[in-house]
Amino acid sequence: MILPNKLQAASCSTSACHADIGRGKVVHEPTRIGECLNCHQSSNSGHPSGNGADFVLTATGSSLCLACHDSEGFSGDHEHGPSASGACLYCHDPHSSQQDNLLRMAPKDMCFSCHTDFKLQLQGPAFVHSAIEDLDCSACHVSHAGSIPGLLKGETTTLCLGCHDEIESKYKRSLRKHKPLYTGGRCANCHSAHFSDYRFLLPAEGSGLCFNCHGNKDEESTSALRNIKQEIEGKEFVHAPVEDQGCDGCHDTHGSSHGAILKGPYPATVYAPYDENGYDLCFECHDKELLTSRMTDDATDFRNGSLNLHFRHVAIDRKGRTCAACHSVHASEGQKLINPEGIPFGKWKIPVRFETTETGGSCIPGCHQAMVYDREEAFDNSKKTTSEEEDR
Repeated sequence: MILPNKLQAASCSTSACHADIGRGKVVHEPTRIGECLNCHQSSNSGHPSGNGADFVLTATGSSLCLACHDSEGFSGDHEHGPSASGACLYCHDPHSSQQDNLLRMAPKDMCFSCHTDFKLQLQGPAFVHSAIEDLDCSACHVSHAGSIPGLLKGETTTLCLGCHDEIESKYKRSLRKHKPLYTGGRCANCHSAHFSDYRFLLPAEGSGLCFNCHGNKDEESTSALRNIKQEIEGKEFVHAPVEDQGCDGCHDTHGSSHGAILKGPYPATVYAPYDENGYDLCFECHDKELLTSRMTDDATDFRNGSLNLHFRHVAIDRKGRTCAACHSVHASEGQKLINPEGIPFGKWKIPVRFETTETGGSCIPGCHQAMVYDREEAFDNSKKTTSEEEDR
């Protein structure tokens, strides 16, 4: 025997009044099985007024939905406006829909129906995050409530690395990770999550972004980073990778197994025992014979006759001079990136006093006596030393 209320409920969707109820691809379970009275009030005398009078509902707001749906995921430190205000029916159709989760329209269109300003902003930039172009907002955001600002599905680095496998692999294997990747806004320190006018969703182009941190003029601060911006700007001679490629010519922006997140091996000190593979970063551009050949006629201009003076300075097993003993790695007012003010050696700056001639040059550094070199006719510095001693 069918009870009167059951009979009345079962006939709702087939009546002339509610003929379109439950016709969508996805049908709400109470609608599918004819349990209209789970949500709506009724009586033998017709539809009464009361809670939710517009739809003769048995309760108002989200309390009706949560009578059946698990409340987990609907509360948190950060709540989506419609969910927090109980406006479930703004996004969801209570009976049926052509969309999953009973959404009233396609997920992205649903979000854009409120976030109209964001939709307009997407029209202009040159680069839009592929997650926005290819996926729905729910790829990164929860719909109702969560513990992370922006209703993100996870902590920024974890969320981003969930898609960016190559970066994740590099992050895990790198012995030295770029600090912005694990502090503050993490990935968002350097990348826009949605769109940008610059490649890789960066907020600025080239070294300009790096100088936001590495251009700190508050040098008295103990937390101030080395002011690379000051080292480069206005200098007459700029190292070619810096000038042509910016910081990522030599540095890996996410992480590396080498000091200063460099892309390859390079000694971190002024003195270092010679290792033939220790300068592989430099040899991405420079001829390796610059250091491997004791005698050469073309690998370098820094030679006395055919004697390779780079080899003589660097290729010392116990205490070789690294590139940094004579050259500034970023920029300088001096030729060959030799700094006229001297090269930092702890708190002191080693004077180099380098001068060039058409076929060679000379230097009077703070680490040895004055030396002269000539590519066409080798200079005998031992005779020069003897002569100087006789003069004294």
